[in-house]
Amino acid sequence: MIPMRRIKTKFGCLLLFISVQMNISFVHAYTAEEVFDQFKLAYEKSVNFAADFEETTIRNTNKGIARGRISFSKPNLLRQEYVSQEDPDNIVQLIILDGKFSWSYTPFLNQVNRMKIEDPKQKELIPGIGISLEGTEQNYQINLVLDEAAQKKDIYQLELKPKPHLIAKNDDGSSVSEVLEIWISAKDWLPVQFGYRSSNQQGDKMSVIVALKNIRRNKSIPAKAFRFEMPDNVELVDLTEEN
Repeated sequence: MIPMRRIKTKFGCLLLFISVQMNISFVHAYTAEEVFDQFKLAYEKSVNFAADFEETTIRNTNKGIARGRISFSKPNLLRQEYVSQEDPDNIVQLIILDGKFSWSYTPFLNQVNRMKIEDPKQKELIPGIGISLEGTEQNYQINLVLDEAAQKKDIYQLELKPKPHLIAKNDDGSSVSEVLEIWISAKDWLPVQFGYRSSNQQGDKMSVIVALKNIRRNKSIPAKAFRFEMPDNVELVDLTEEN
């Protein structure tokens, strides 16, 4: 006769195995297209967001970290404040997109850079970078990056690589490899982190990752937050290319 303890053990193992299999069967394995489609639907319904950010930039072997606050409102309104590491109330650089112009003010340099936005009607995929949401599938190859640590938090990483007709070229004709990255939370299918990587045939590499914290979505943001007020006695540099 088989001891009752062994029967209970085997039965317990069987129940555990069935439970694991049931849990696995109910976990949906999303494809890149499904994640991106969910993101597009959520983006169309969203109005704005505000958050704190940490921006990590690596150029070859040099690494820098900047922090600040960001506000984004559709269509194409952006306010990004870079703050001092010692004093978060001290703004060391201010970037504003008001729908017509991009403004960048650096108090230390006493200088304002202004550039006209080429297409004010385009829907941005990544705030401030200017990649249009429209036609993304035609212009980018979209891949789902397997990241078990992120997926345990219901976060999916998409990688967007420009298709041949959008590959950037240097002045000497050599190509530049560029990759956009978006980390999307399955909680609301909206981004919690952005990334950009580039490299060229000369071996130069650069990467930027912007992580969002304390995200506030679809809350009222004053219109004046996206209006640039020219400071007194500063140098204005117009970077708009002449036609």
